[in-house]
Amino acid sequence: MIFVLLSMNTIAQDEGRFDVSLLNRIYDFPNSVDTTVFHGLDIYTYRKLKINVVRRNLILFPIPTMYRIAHSKARDYIEENFSVCHLYNTKDYTIERLAHTSTIPQQKETMTRLQKFLTPKFYEETIFGNSMLSPFHRNNRAYYRFQFKILHDNQVEITFYPKVKNTQLVTGGVIVESKTGRIRWGKIAGEFDMINFTLNFVMSDDKLSPVIPQRCELNAKFKFMGNIVKAQNTAIYGMPALNTDSVGSLTMRQLMDSIRHDTLTTEENAIYTKYYAALAQDSTEAKNVKRSWAKRFFWDVLGDNLLNKISSNYGNGNQGQVNINPLFNPLYMGYSGRKGYFYKFDVRNLYNFSTNHYLYTRLKAGYSFKQRQLYFTLPIEYHFDKRHNGYVKLQLGNGNWISNGMLKDEMLASLPSNTPYNGERIDYFRDFHLTLESSYDWSRHITLQVGMVGHKRTAVERHTYQQAHVPTSYTSVAPKAEIIWRPTGWRGPAVNVAYERSIRGLMDADLAYERVEFDIQQIVAFNRLKFLSFRAGCGFYTLIDGTRNFLDYSNFRDNNIPDGWYDEWTGEFTLLPSHWYNLSRYYVRTNATYETPLLALSHIPLIGRYIEKERIYTNMLFVTHLHPYTEVGYGFTTRWVSTGVFMAHRNGRFDGVGIKIGLELFRQW
Repeated sequence: MIFVLLSMNTIAQDEGRFDVSLLNRIYDFPNSVDTTVFHGLDIYTYRKLKINVVRRNLILFPIPTMYRIAHSKARDYIEENFSVCHLYNTKDYTIERLAHTSTIPQQKETMTRLQKFLTPKFYEETIFGNSMLSPFHRNNRAYYRFQFKILHDNQVEITFYPKVKNTQLVTGGVIVESKTGRIRWGKIAGEFDMINFTLNFVMSDDKLSPVIPQRCELNAKFKFMGNIVKAQNTAIYGMPALNTDSVGSLTMRQLMDSIRHDTLTTEENAIYTKYYAALAQDSTEAKNVKRSWAKRFFWDVLGDNLLNKISSNYGNGNQGQVNINPLFNPLYMGYSGRKGYFYKFDVRNLYNFSTNHYLYTRLKAGYSFKQRQLYFTLPIEYHFDKRHNGYVKLQLGNGNWISNGMLKDEMLASLPSNTPYNGERIDYFRDFHLTLESSYDWSRHITLQVGMVGHKRTAVERHTYQQAHVPTSYTSVAPKAEIIWRPTGWRGPAVNVAYERSIRGLMDADLAYERVEFDIQQIVAFNRLKFLSFRAGCGFYTLIDGTRNFLDYSNFRDNNIPDGWYDEWTGEFTLLPSHWYNLSRYYVRTNATYETPLLALSHIPLIGRYIEKERIYTNMLFVTHLHPYTEVGYGFTTRWVSTGVFMAHRNGRFDGVGIKIGLELFRQW
């Protein structure tokens, strides 16, 4: 009996050693692959998408890329395209579309979010971009359980599933070469960003590279508030190059028929047949010009542009690109305790003059319904040296309301008795600012910025100040200089020293001040999704001329257009009332944030599966009358919202609890 038990224990140990050694071979397999084959490689790709709208309602209209299939009468659609990917190295590439056909109205694309699921990277830490932890990367070993089954021909079947149910983890199985750790084919399933999916894949042979797929077949289902859309997506990589000699004599449908690797199914052919029949009928009924024009304008033009992102290229060589967020879309709302509900709007424009020169502009705006205030910033940047990040920037904006208690006291002393005024707004001033600066990276260690900044601050309650015969607006114009030192290069800490001096009389300025600020920031990345960010700094005024100056800092200010999980929550005091930013001649602050998936809530049944990332915040501040002010918080993000809960202490005493919410719906769509 003892002999049998010892034999069984030996077998179990051997199996355990085999499992561990096989996983290690999989982890190390990419190191044995020659990635130089990617340099200058062109990969031709065929992709087919078939969509079935099972159920839809009005909520489908504002969802990005869904507008066309939301108001179309059809329920089934098909889209095919043929493209070439020009690889320069493993991370730098461009994609050129060569042929495209679609039954979606106006040949538009829909559910473009699915494309990321067709380029899995199983050997990297995350499978799809920065999402979904791969079971075949060493850093993720603790998140998965594995089962092994030895097959013939030097092959092993590995089945894997997560230890906890979470949107960042997948289930599935693969066939692996036991001697090399090379994945040959397999299947994974999961759910991310409201898309339930199953992906079947076959990895490339030696013609391309064994670390990238050769064929992917994706079955996906999107469900949101009563809407159900199913999609079948196929991608084939390493296709033959397009024969350009016969392109000119073929229609786009004929060209796609000649390219396609497989024949279309009966159902797919029926979708094309129905689509072209409807086109022929529409052209016959086009005599009713007024009706067709009105329908085209309100449904196709106005509705599309109001509810969906607009992205377009322009210029003779498509060297310009403009991206506009929806003009009116409830999905771009947000909320914070101090500013209430707000709506965000974003327009970006990029124009390339050459590979080294380009012009970049961005209008970022937000409206606070609680403050009845429109905020905006408009930077215009001309980059003249891309390699050294050399640029000249002109920026306009109307920043946060800024308080000035001394001016309020002066005004109230002169205000006639019994004059009514708004006590909540009386000490606030609107801030219109203009900045002109130039920046240049002299090396990987040093960046120098010089320029000028001007502010015009106008009383929110102008009429009350006029009644007291106190000026309602004040102007400052300040030359400034800033140096950024990176002791260890781009990936290490960055130390910032900024100097600013406003001169009375310069360009009609009526305020004078001198200010110095120091700041240090660093992000320590433990892996792709886990990092620690740290920020510390101080600032002080060395000169304040007169009693009407405004205490305003560059690195210590309120964020007037919060932008959800990916804004500056890391370096922000969430519960600090806005007037504290402008009451002290000095500040000292520290902020630290730790972010990781699968931290706390992720392990709670039912709700944990929806948590994508979690954070822990610690913030500390010293200013006049606050010694110190501290905040600690916990935050998490899901497919719907990002939420942070914070607790504050002032001078050692409890100062309240608050919450911050940012809408994350379809942010990556």
